[in-house]
Amino acid sequence: MLSLFRILIIFIAAVVGLLFGYLNFQSAPIDLLVLQTRAPLVILLAVSFVLGLLIAMGVFMVRLVQLRARLSGTKRKLKDAEAEIDSLRSTRRADA
Repeated sequence: MLSLFRILIIFIAAVVGLLFGYLNFQSAPIDLLVLQTRAPLVILLAVSFVLGLLIAMGVFMVRLVQLRARLSGTKRKLKDAEAEIDSLRSTRRADA
């Protein structure tokens, strides 16, 4: 049931995307300081979307690396604390 729902959502998104592209095919100017040209609006929107997606993925990956490094440090501290607890338990047993 859930996979059918996912397929339906993907199909609807694809239809909406194709309709959006078809309705926005008029030409629009592009001014990139050194380059001035015209391109279909749908292409400009797609390129903008992909660039935004890539930037967001880059930011996400940087944050992911930071969180993984933090997790690694926390795991190391936990392992050290567990080792210290074990050594304290073993010295307590030896004293008793």
